[in-house]
Amino acid sequence: MGRALRIACLPALLALAAILAVSAASSQAEPGTRTLKSLQSERVSLAKSLSPSIVAIAATRPDLAAMGQTGMAGGGAMAASGFVVDGDFVMTCMEGSALIPEGRRSGGDVFMKPGTSVWMMAHDGTEFSGTVVGRDRRNLALLVKMDEGHPDLPSLKFGDSDAARMGTTTIGLGNTLDSMLIDRTVSFSYGTVSGFYRFEPLDVMNPDDATQHGDPYKGNVLEVDVAIHPGDHGGPVVNLSGEVIGMMTGHFMAGRYLGCTVPSNQLRAVMAQLKKGISEDELARGKLGFIAHTPAGDPKVYIKDVEADGPAAKAGIKVGMELVRVDNYRIPNWDRLKEMLGVAYMEVERTGAFGRGAVKIPISYGLPVGTHIQLTLRDPSTGKEITVDLVVGEKDEDF
Repeated sequence: MGRALRIACLPALLALAAILAVSAASSQAEPGTRTLKSLQSERVSLAKSLSPSIVAIAATRPDLAAMGQTGMAGGGAMAASGFVVDGDFVMTCMEGSALIPEGRRSGGDVFMKPGTSVWMMAHDGTEFSGTVVGRDRRNLALLVKMDEGHPDLPSLKFGDSDAARMGTTTIGLGNTLDSMLIDRTVSFSYGTVSGFYRFEPLDVMNPDDATQHGDPYKGNVLEVDVAIHPGDHGGPVVNLSGEVIGMMTGHFMAGRYLGCTVPSNQLRAVMAQLKKGISEDELARGKLGFIAHTPAGDPKVYIKDVEADGPAAKAGIKVGMELVRVDNYRIPNWDRLKEMLGVAYMEVERTGAFGRGAVKIPISYGLPVGTHIQLTLRDPSTGKEITVDLVVGEKDEDF
């Protein structure tokens, strides 16, 4: 009887064992499932909390009745993006096409100037206006003060862009293809930091040709793989703490085609001055902390003087070293060194399109405070080369 009972109970025992095994497997999977659901919930909550800080912005009120010319159908946008900072201010990228007034699409200074009025729209469709109070071409930045009666919008905080390493999670928010104008929806794109560098300082295919130049923007960029489309330029890229670590631009490194942003540390360096309405020419100047020269009869560039405790000294640069490369590009000659470094606003004259005569083209907007520059130097006594990271400081006589 005992053996027969055991045989009869065997199927039930096997079924119970199977149930326990499935239960154990489920309990092991639960933490991972809960983690993924929690991550999704946090991302949705983050998007919801950040969206009210994003605005659509344009030089003039777009024709909101003609939406067929924009969005997915038109492949463009009638408004750029901006983000609220310090209560009443909106930061945006001056190069956004919607912020360049009609009739000023080419030539030298095509960008908005302080005192200019702009149109804005909040995430919920509320329209309001603002006035440009400051701009800084070195950082591609335009600061707008919202006019009286503006909606109460939350501000974003600047984070430390130098702390953003390769692989850092990033979130881009903006007005992708006029998503805010058409759907009242702030676009949200999730990605990572994929690079940190400066653009080529010269035409690298013809570096000895003095008529060929690099991009006039001489600051750093954080390269990110969040989606950046027309309408997004000027919008923020934030970290998982919701802090702004970059401002989206239309720039990209040739051959890479990933989005680029102006690092927050460069923007923060001039933010207080822009709020005060200090003119662009009076903004704090950057300094390298060294003086270079070319001895008579020698085309090479040498370090002549190094400021004590200045940026160059902190980077390990010493008097007598030969300056060999800037951002890993060789120096064609002394005259082009300043352009490579971007130490000042510089422009050249070129023949305009369709024979319209000479126009002035910027080749350097100047060097933003906080920029990282990679310099390669050689010790003449040993021939040994070193590469250093110099962080541009702020001139003492400025603010």
